[in-house]
This record gives sequence, structure tokens and C-alpha cells, in this order.
Amino acid sequence: KQFTDQLDSFFSIKAINANKHLGQEAMIGQYAHGNEPSHHIAWLYAYSDTPEKGDRLISRICTEFYNNTPHGMIGNDDCGQMSAWYIFATLGFYPVNPAGSVFVRSLPQCKVITLNVPGYKAVHIKSGGTHGQPEVWLNKTLLKETFIQFSDFRR
Repeated sequence: KQFTDQLDSFFSIKAINANKHLGQEAMIGQYAHGNEPSHHIAWLYAYSDTPEKGDRLISRICTEFYNNTPHGMIGNDDCGQMSAWYIFATLGFYPVNPAGSVFVRSLPQCKVITLNVPGYKAVHIKSGGTHGQPEVWLNKTLLKETFIQFSDFRR
């Protein structure tokens, strides 16, 4: 509960002296999406008692801070991090700990996705649900867990 409250506060209280020239573009509360070191924070809701808040934030970031125009990305895409965040968000999973083999699951931003990676079976991601409840499928398996092991992609 305390962790959730801290995240809620972080995403709702406006930053004091926000400076877009210091990577603080695309603000949601104190969260600056234009500053790559904070990219994992919306995904931290997966560790809270309200993971659906992370799903909503991730969708919001995708729709508000990215678009298909010449200026379609807010922030500085240092080494492709802004683009990589968007790709992971679109797929519906993110490596909160980039040195680990576990991804945090969210709702994919597309209905159907197929990944073809040399040396692996094709990965099929399908987002949808019944009765208004979101569901995420990975290779015909309904994902019920919040976390995805890298080995799950080898099915």
C-alpha cells in the first residue's frame, strides 16, 4: 500500500522547476518521460497492489508522447532508448531489471503481434478479452502472471 501511495504521489504531484532542457520533457507529475533513467517507473506498478495503474500509464505515455510525425517523439532518443521503450510498451513487456531474465508484463498496445527472432520459434502475442477484462496471450497460452521469464518466449 505504501509503495502504491508513493507511486501515485510521484505521478500526480507536479515537479518543481521542471526544465525541459535538462531532459524533463513529457511530464506526468514528477515523471519525465524525456529522461531515459526514469523509463522503468511506470512499470513498477507491477510490484504494487494496483498493477492496472501501470497499464493505464503506459498506454497514456504511448498515446500522448509518441506519434507518427517528424516530431513524434518527445525527448532525446539517446542511443535509441526512447524508441526501445516504445517498442517494449507496444509488445506489452519491459525489462525493469535489464540484467535479469524477467520481463514485467503490461497490456500490449496492438491487438496481434508476431515476433520472428532467428534461432527461436515465432512469438505470437494477442491482446483482447471477454466481458471487458483484458487478457494477454503468448503463443496460445493465457498469461496470468505479471512477470514473464525469458524462457517463456522459447515455447
